Amino acid sequence: MSQGYEQKLKDLVDNVPGAVYASLAGTDGIGISCHQSGLDLDPGLADAEFATMLSASRRAAENLALGQVTEQMVVTEQLTLVVRMAGPDFCLSLGVKSGNLGMARLLMRRACEEFKNLLY
Repeated sequence: MSQGYEQKLKDLVDNVPGAVYASLAGTDGIGISCHQSGLDLDPGLADAEFATMLSASRRAAENLALGQVTEQMVVTEQLTLVVRMAGPDFCLSLGVKSGNLGMARLLMRRACEEFKNLLY
């Protein structure tokens, strides 16, 4: 894992109240880096599952002629997961147990721009 990516993910988790997980992965489900704090997810499995959900969302948006998916959100009993595109081939995932989702989305938007500059 790249330490530069991991540090940026750690900073994102540290700066979003209630955030416990952040991951950068390819849209193919192959992880680049992740950071967890107070959560015990298998990052490889999580990246693969999140990529599958994103792929289904992208296909649905295309079939309905709604344009490109830029972000998706899944709310479970334990975690709110926000997945945001970081360019056409990568996505940033953030898991928040409780907190300000508006702040999470804003900081994710900024982080995605930084990741795009590093990845492309």
